[in-house]
Amino acid sequence: MDTNEKQRLTPEQRRRKMEIKKRKQRELKRRKRKKKILIGVGIAAGVLVLALAIYLIITLLGGGSHEIAAKGETFVIALDPGHGGEDTGMTNGEAVEKEIDLKICSKLKIMLESQGYQVVLTREDDTRLSKEERVSLANESDADLLVSVHCNYSESDDSLSGAVSCYQEGSSQSQALAENIQSHLISESGASDHGTAAGSYSILNDTEMPAVLIQPGYLSNESDASSLADDSYQNDVAKGIAYGIIASLDRR
Repeated sequence: MDTNEKQRLTPEQRRRKMEIKKRKQRELKRRKRKKKILIGVGIAAGVLVLALAIYLIITLLGGGSHEIAAKGETFVIALDPGHGGEDTGMTNGEAVEKEIDLKICSKLKIMLESQGYQVVLTREDDTRLSKEERVSLANESDADLLVSVHCNYSESDDSLSGAVSCYQEGSSQSQALAENIQSHLISESGASDHGTAAGSYSILNDTEMPAVLIQPGYLSNESDASSLADDSYQNDVAKGIAYGIIASLDRR
């Protein structure tokens, strides 16, 4: 519209034209907002569909198949402190394996029971048990999993230090349990990480539930021996094992 045309319009006509122009502008803005909302809804719906698809795939393909389910109303966890009685296990000065094993398991029992789990110990005092008796006690407890605690020892290299977690060969649940415990044990204790490995022990081979054998340090190493005999360090080890156990349970 040129200047002459503007001059020919009456004030009322100019006002109407301005209103029409403003309505068109508002309509254009409304359409743009609606388009953005639809795009946002589409993206959100796409994300939801993708998340649902991932969940279904994991579920259908057995995601969580490595988790351990409770046989009864609550989880029953068997703890096996190594050695006992005249079987002292390995020693280094005042650090005695049978005592360290029992102290860690006793602390671990308290931690797990505080979370509502039922805990069974293969020994609660300085008693010697045969390998067969340990296996029998574990199996008769009808536990959902078993954790055996020992200390490592190297006759040839006293510089070796750190923790290792052993699992039942061929058991994915046992391996996952060992990996969870090892990860949390290292995180809580600060021990050197020797990873996980399949172990050939009767407490692993002959028990009827997922079982692991945890060695949180080397008694042949002076630094490890000092740590393993320390009450605070034993608490850290027990805490790491407890976290690893809980992370391995199917609590759905």
